[in-house]
Amino acid sequence: MTAEPFSLLRVEDLLQLRVEVINLRRDGTHLVREDPAAEALLMFSLPAQHISETVVHPAPGNFPETVPSFVSGGTTLVFRLPDGADSVELSAEALLDWNHLRSTTVPDDPPDPSTVNVFGGVPCTAIEFPTRVLLGHEGAVEWATPRQAVALDGRCELFHAELHGENGGDALLRAFAAPGDRPPRTDLPLTDDNRTDLVAFTHDVDLVGADGAPVRRPLRAERFVLTPLGASVRMAGAWEPVPGTNLASYHHVAELGRDQVVQVAQRGYLNTGHRALLIRTSERKFSDPGDGTSVAYLQQETRISVSEPEVSYGDVGFPHGGREMPFRSLRIVDTTTPPVVDQGEEQFWVTLEGSEEPYRFTVVGTDSEGRALSFTMPLLFVDARAVGSLRIFDYNDPLFEDRRTIALNGRTAALARPPDGAPGTTALPVSSVKLVMSQAPGHPLGALPILQTAQVRVPAVEQLTGLATGSEVVLHDAYLNDGMAGQATGAFLSLAEEVPVRFGAGKGGGVASPDSAVRAVTARAGLLPAAFADARAAASGLGTDQLREIFGGATLLGVIALFDLLDPVDGPAVRELAGLDDDEIRRRLEGGADQLLPVPIMRARELAAGREVRYLWKPRLRREQVDIVAGVFSLDLRGAALAMEATTVCSPRALQQSTVHGELKGFALDFAGIVRVGIGRLAFTTRPGSRPDLTAEGLTVRLVDALEFVNALKDLLPVDGFGKGAFVRPSPTGISAGYTLAVPAVQLGVFALSNVTLTAELTVPFDERPVSFRFAVSERHQPFNLSVSLFGGGGFFSMIVSTRRVELVEGSLEFGGNASLDLGVASGGVHLMGGVYFALTGQSVTLTGYLRCGGYLSVLGVVSVSVEFYLQLTYVKDSDKHTTEVFGAGSLCVSVRVAVFTKSVTLSLQRRFGGSPADPGFADCVEPADWDRYCLAFAP
Repeated sequence: MTAEPFSLLRVEDLLQLRVEVINLRRDGTHLVREDPAAEALLMFSLPAQHISETVVHPAPGNFPETVPSFVSGGTTLVFRLPDGADSVELSAEALLDWNHLRSTTVPDDPPDPSTVNVFGGVPCTAIEFPTRVLLGHEGAVEWATPRQAVALDGRCELFHAELHGENGGDALLRAFAAPGDRPPRTDLPLTDDNRTDLVAFTHDVDLVGADGAPVRRPLRAERFVLTPLGASVRMAGAWEPVPGTNLASYHHVAELGRDQVVQVAQRGYLNTGHRALLIRTSERKFSDPGDGTSVAYLQQETRISVSEPEVSYGDVGFPHGGREMPFRSLRIVDTTTPPVVDQGEEQFWVTLEGSEEPYRFTVVGTDSEGRALSFTMPLLFVDARAVGSLRIFDYNDPLFEDRRTIALNGRTAALARPPDGAPGTTALPVSSVKLVMSQAPGHPLGALPILQTAQVRVPAVEQLTGLATGSEVVLHDAYLNDGMAGQATGAFLSLAEEVPVRFGAGKGGGVASPDSAVRAVTARAGLLPAAFADARAAASGLGTDQLREIFGGATLLGVIALFDLLDPVDGPAVRELAGLDDDEIRRRLEGGADQLLPVPIMRARELAAGREVRYLWKPRLRREQVDIVAGVFSLDLRGAALAMEATTVCSPRALQQSTVHGELKGFALDFAGIVRVGIGRLAFTTRPGSRPDLTAEGLTVRLVDALEFVNALKDLLPVDGFGKGAFVRPSPTGISAGYTLAVPAVQLGVFALSNVTLTAELTVPFDERPVSFRFAVSERHQPFNLSVSLFGGGGFFSMIVSTRRVELVEGSLEFGGNASLDLGVASGGVHLMGGVYFALTGQSVTLTGYLRCGGYLSVLGVVSVSVEFYLQLTYVKDSDKHTTEVFGAGSLCVSVRVAVFTKSVTLSLQRRFGGSPADPGFADCVEPADWDRYCLAFAP
């Protein structure tokens, strides 16, 4: 019959053991094996070996009066009788000779149901240390126990059982269970997850790492002593990472069951992808609570230690091969932080104790050209258990936008990898970069930062806007998708907002204002409209619809929509940008109409005197006559060529000097089917410190239709009307160039023609007004004179047409005669004058005719009578106001003189007739009731 449990008590050294046996019976002074074929076990139960104490996070002068503490469960040591031994002496010395017995080890198999330390019906050693963790040992061990109380100088040594490994080495311990049926506790040195991981890393044979190799490894105890007052322990363990766990290392120092140092390192990542450890250290420290005493509280500090200081982003599973990250690598300089706030969450901003703002790590980033840039940035710590969780994207919350922004303070950085053989083409002064987290399946974290936006200084943009401020940019889709080698233009950045390119007529040479909007920052062509940097443009070119979107506001000669004149841009023209050097660009600009730069190029480069920005464009024009305003204006582009070049140099003192040259060759203007002006070359150049220079060559003027008869006079002009002797009149608003020819007087018998001038004048404004052409025969203030015998007269003609419409057509013609008769006794005379004036201005038409006649009679110089009659009739029509008007005026003046008495009588009359759709009609003036009353009054 199995012996009943009994106790071993020894007052001198506080020995207190409860002994239970299995398959042993008491036989006098021995315990004898009952069944020779079965295991014979002795089980020694010790008092609690650990007191779990809550940690304190003290503030200066703020220590708690009491600290919650919890006693661990009991400890049971299980021993087997050695093989061949059938009994053990029933005495303290024999029972405490544990090295003579065989200490049981925990098998790899799971425990029996409803048990924690019974395996196959056989109980095993279970030491609860720390609280809620059951330990067993591995392999052969040695127990050192005093069989008798040890006294010295009247004092007795405390009973203790010290565990050693084989040959006195470190003991190997296995945590095989973490009881979960206890009340929940908080603020303990070990969390529930820590205890669970301890069991997994030291006991689970199926636990494997990322490489598939087992990671189980026991705790190594340098010292492990059990006493009636608690265990004195110095043990530690470290393990390889395993998905779903976070424990990296564990170190525990305790004396007599009270913790001295408990350090737990939990694996995780900083949001930049650096492997990091959250090291939670609980250490007993003596403190003065303020009453003159010393209290040893278990105080806790948490630090972040970066275990992987440098991370490269070349091949980490980014969808675009790492191009979305502007830095090749990030290296964290301060690999261990001061104490931080332990927020107890799976992810949190690393914040120092006593601070409300996140801690800013010192980081050295290597850009795409190898530059090392030092900056500081807050980082998010992500626990290894949270890897793959969508909560990582809390980083992208707009609330944290300032934390995601890295200040580079204008330092030069390459945000993209430059093309081969073209270093520096992607480097710009960068004020700041803003990051966001994005999926990166190839990295253990599952997400990594990429560039969201950046504030950079793009010299070409500053030239366009006139402001030395940064531009917000993002990485260009073409760069992300195809890199530099897979695209023609080398586009690598895209402006967050399009920047308009404004070329007023004065800035664009008075010839063209190729207004558009640029968005793509390229390594090969400078700034480009977004459509030109699109991968589809390089494949299939750009049609008229895309050109309309790009140049919707661009004009030629003031008002002509430029996109109406452009031929589609084919794919090869876009792709060849990759091979254009400065010499080739210059050759094409100065070449003929077949040498083109269909894609506008804006480039910037550093000079000894500053930075130069150039805008270059020579588009492909339609080879046909284009009807711009139906019936009013058309442009003949057959053989025409347009070239634009603008160069701006910004000195180190921020002084800008710009040179602009525009040139349009081989075109003709057709105004209202009346005048055709052919121009061989129209060029305009502005230089710093000098007035604009206009050159017009090969001008020919031909009048057609109703004015063709004037060609005979026009032929008196030189062949090159704008050649030698032409006038050029610059003004703040534009330039006029032309020629005025005085026709010699003609005298043929009674016919005389004099004061005839022919004027041809082309005006190119600097503002948004259209280009206009004026042709005149004499002038209003200097009309030509014509006389035939007794009759004479004069007049003028003027016509102004523009690229928008017929602006003005006016003319005047006067005629008349004068006759007198003297008979001695009486004399007299009569005169008759008439004239007509017409004017067409926009939608207004004015026509005026007048007649003036009179006579006088004098008899002997005593009586004289004179009569003067005047009649004027004017017709005015304004189509814009929908009004018409006829105005008439007449007067009759009779003067009679008898000797010295004179009497004059004048009669005058004016009449005005008009009508308008807005004038009230009869129905508006007469009410229906009044009309009925009126009609009834005349009823029979």
